[in-house]
Amino acid sequence: MTAPVKPLRRDAARNREQILHAATVAFAERGANVDVREIARAAGVGMGTLYRHFATKDHLLGAVIKRDIDAWMDEALLAAQESEPWAGLETFLETALARQIADRALMDGVFRVLASTSLLDECRSRMSEVINLLLDRAHRAGELRPDVVEADIALTMMSIGKIVELTEDARPGLWRRQLRITLDGLRATGHTPITEPPLTIADLDAAVCHSLPKLENS
Repeated sequence: MTAPVKPLRRDAARNREQILHAATVAFAERGANVDVREIARAAGVGMGTLYRHFATKDHLLGAVIKRDIDAWMDEALLAAQESEPWAGLETFLETALARQIADRALMDGVFRVLASTSLLDECRSRMSEVINLLLDRAHRAGELRPDVVEADIALTMMSIGKIVELTEDARPGLWRRQLRITLDGLRATGHTPITEPPLTIADLDAAVCHSLPKLENS
């Protein structure tokens, strides 16, 4: 049997929360390459304390991203259950892209960070649950083209996310135009049959993780 995990002492839990808060602010404002020494100073702790809680920058960034994804998935799951099928899918994609704008750490690459920690499978599982619920409801309602699979939605978020990264400073909100065009292409009516087979999620993860550089640890 696995020994139960001991809860953190009150002061240790407070230090961890201060580090996470400082890291969340720093990553969101300046991206994933912010120096962890600045995060430690903002949190009011020493580097030793930071590294006792988070062995590497990847682990710290992963914890920040996981917290953000958990909050987003909770909101998305509720919206998916309450919204009309097509509206739920639209809201999910729009919220995902808006979060990338608000949080530069996400724009710097969720897969790159999560793949270097133990969090990728957990976050993937939660996201898959929501995406597949949205797809199932939209398919059953006859509103989504029948050949769209989970990996297609993931690639859609990644591709428009790149547009956000390239254009948001010069043309804020331009990504909404591209999202409208993409959503029209996902509708069940008037689509052209696709001859290329879709990616599996495993293939998508492997392709993305192989293409991304390692995150700097400084």
